[in-house]
Amino acid sequence: MKIEVAGAGAGKTTSMAHRIQEHEIPDGKVVYCVAFTNAAADSIRLKLADLYGSIPRNIKVSTIHSFFYSELILPYYHLVFGKRYQGISTIVLPDKPQHRNVRIHKLDEQGLLHQSVIPQRAKWLVSKKSGDTRSAKSMRKTVLSLFASYCDAIYVDEAQDMDEDICAVLVALDHAGVNIELVGDPEQDVRGHGRFRQLIEENDDVTYTNECHRCPQAHLDLSNRLVPNAERQISTQLVPRGSINLYFESETNVPLLVAHRHFGLIYISRKNDRFETHTNQRGNERLDDIRQQLVPAIHERWPQATDLEVNRAAYYAAEKMISQVDAGALPNDAIRPWIRRGLFSYSRQLYAQLAGTLAGHSEHDASKIPAQSIEAVKGLEHENCLFILTTDLAPYLLGNKTDDNKTKHLLYVALTRSSNELSVLVTKEVEAQYPRQRITAVIKPESQPAGCLVDSI
Repeated sequence: MKIEVAGAGAGKTTSMAHRIQEHEIPDGKVVYCVAFTNAAADSIRLKLADLYGSIPRNIKVSTIHSFFYSELILPYYHLVFGKRYQGISTIVLPDKPQHRNVRIHKLDEQGLLHQSVIPQRAKWLVSKKSGDTRSAKSMRKTVLSLFASYCDAIYVDEAQDMDEDICAVLVALDHAGVNIELVGDPEQDVRGHGRFRQLIEENDDVTYTNECHRCPQAHLDLSNRLVPNAERQISTQLVPRGSINLYFESETNVPLLVAHRHFGLIYISRKNDRFETHTNQRGNERLDDIRQQLVPAIHERWPQATDLEVNRAAYYAAEKMISQVDAGALPNDAIRPWIRRGLFSYSRQLYAQLAGTLAGHSEHDASKIPAQSIEAVKGLEHENCLFILTTDLAPYLLGNKTDDNKTKHLLYVALTRSSNELSVLVTKEVEAQYPRQRITAVIKPESQPAGCLVDSI
């Protein structure tokens, strides 16, 4: 197993595409390249198409869930467990674990595999399952041998997003003789799985890419405080630029700041009575409404696509539409680009349904500043960002806490989104806990005073 550790803005996807191009694929064998989102898979496809002109038939790109289902579960699961699945279900499951399990079991009885348990079933297939019979263990070895006979390598992008089940599958395939290459950044493990970090510590073949093509060095000086020495980054920007602006909420007219500065990204880790995010249940219902409207339209436009591919494309498009409308775009402006890109064909009825759903749910509390969660902006960048510092992240930024966990990873992501200007807004709660001088000494270069925007502007 080969591992490349590359931080934010290091060009991980481009690097992976070049490594695949340099890979000499033996006759009759296939290389898979997998990512964790449709957007990431599409990005890889574009880069490979640029390098090759068109993607060769012996290179297959997909999301990791699609790979597990199409290449492992669909052809082999029945050999080990005597069961064939007829399709994928993407219905919203109940929150309570016992209710979720009952719903998943009922779907299973109908021959439907819920997308949330695809990694678990893949692990059962190639790694282990409690209560394994002797025949299952024997057949599992046969399945692994068959798969390894034609799969030469698997490249995994954004490997820090893997959970325990995904990790177990990749380790099992590695032991079976498949070349596994992982590229990722353990500091962007915002779900706190910790499996990529574990693999880094257990393997000898680990390389580090320390260049950052996105962030100015001033920003990296902050984010480097959070990472091990081997993972610290150096900016490749030839012309030094970039600034860090510091604002204290207690003396800042925040609505005026937002209106004047035109931030491309505004994000916060923990909403409060002055800032809101769109991660509540109502938002989940809206997302599912739009996804369900898009699925049949995408199926009609792309009849050869699998159910999983269609559902993931619908989910991704719905998520982006909602994000645009929540940021102030008109519903029509959020819908049109997807028609132009050919995701689905124009239909007056569908257009009206989508616009109505988006418009009907786009309102927010006018007394609160709208912001995205840090999880939502992972993978995004802009030259002008506003990071709202709350009490959960402040101890890590100021050095009071150093545990390697999800909270510290959220802070790292927050500090590495901007390609030019990063503004940090210190909330009243943080200022109540820490002296202003200490906050300023960490965040702000000594040559520039902290910013202030008041009603008189």
